[in-house]
Amino acid sequence: MDILHTAQMPWGESLVAQRAGGDVAHKRLFEGEEDSPDNYMLVMSKEPRTFFSPRHRHPWDQIRYSLEGRIPIAKGLYVRGGELGYFPESAHYGPQEGGDDRMVLLLQFGGASGQGFIGPDRVKQARIELEQEGRFEGGVYHRDVAVGRRNHDAYEAIWLHVRGGELDYAPAAYSTPIVMRPESLPWRPTTQAGIARREIGVFPHRGLTLDAWQLQPGALLSLPAAPALRLLFVLSGQGRIGSEALKPWTAVRLAPNEAVELAPSTEPLQVMQWSVSRVADLGLPVATLPD
Repeated sequence: MDILHTAQMPWGESLVAQRAGGDVAHKRLFEGEEDSPDNYMLVMSKEPRTFFSPRHRHPWDQIRYSLEGRIPIAKGLYVRGGELGYFPESAHYGPQEGGDDRMVLLLQFGGASGQGFIGPDRVKQARIELEQEGRFEGGVYHRDVAVGRRNHDAYEAIWLHVRGGELDYAPAAYSTPIVMRPESLPWRPTTQAGIARREIGVFPHRGLTLDAWQLQPGALLSLPAAPALRLLFVLSGQGRIGSEALKPWTAVRLAPNEAVELAPSTEPLQVMQWSVSRVADLGLPVATLPD
C-alpha cells in the first residue's frame, strides 16, 4: 500500500508541454511499469482556461475527475466539478478550449488493445528529440520535411517516435467520451454496518469499475484482496486505512491481492475507488512493442 497526502505536495512541471496555452502544473502521484500493457499514471493537474488541445484520440484509456472547475472536452460539453469523464481508447474528443481554471485528477492506463501507455519521462524525452526536427504549436507537431506527412497531433507524433512505425488505433468500443454525475446516483446500504456504496460506472472490456464509499463514524470497511489495481481518493472526512491517516485528497494505491480496512474518525468519510484489471487477467491480446 502506498499513501500520498496530495494537498500537501508541491506542484511540479507540466507533463503536457507538447500542448498549448498557459501555465499547466502537475503532481505525479502513482505510476506503473514502462513498456507494460498495464502501465498507468495518476496525476493531479492544475490547468488554466487558456489550455488548448485540438480534437484527437489516443491508443490508451483515461479518466478525468474534476475537483474544481469545468473541463472542456468538446464544443459546449464539459466535465464539471464533481463529475467524472471516461475517455475510451480510440474515441475522438475535443477541441479542449475555454472552460474554467480547474483542478483535475487524471488517470491514464493501457487500453484493451494491449498497446500500453507511455509514461511522462519518456514523453518528455521524445518531445525534446522531436523538437530537433520540427516544432509543437497549437497542440500539433509540425515536422520540417520535404516529403511525407508534415503534421501530427502532438501525442500521436510522440507515440510514433517512441513506438516506431504506424500507429494502429483499435476499433473504438465507445464512440464518444462518457460523462458521469456521481451526485445523481444513490448511496446504497451494504452488508457492512454504517457503510454505503455508490456505483458510478462499470466498463467490462477493460475491467474498469468506478465507485465510492461512504462510512459513518464507528463503521469499519473491509476491502478484501482483489487481483486488480485499486486507487482510492478521499473526497471528504478523515480517518485511517490500516495504521495510516486519511485526510481530504489523500490518494492510496493498493497493489493487486492487497486487503485493507478503512475507518472514519468523528465525521463521515467519503472515498472514491477506481479499479483496473490486469490485461492478462482479461485474456486480452498484448501488442508487440519495439525494443
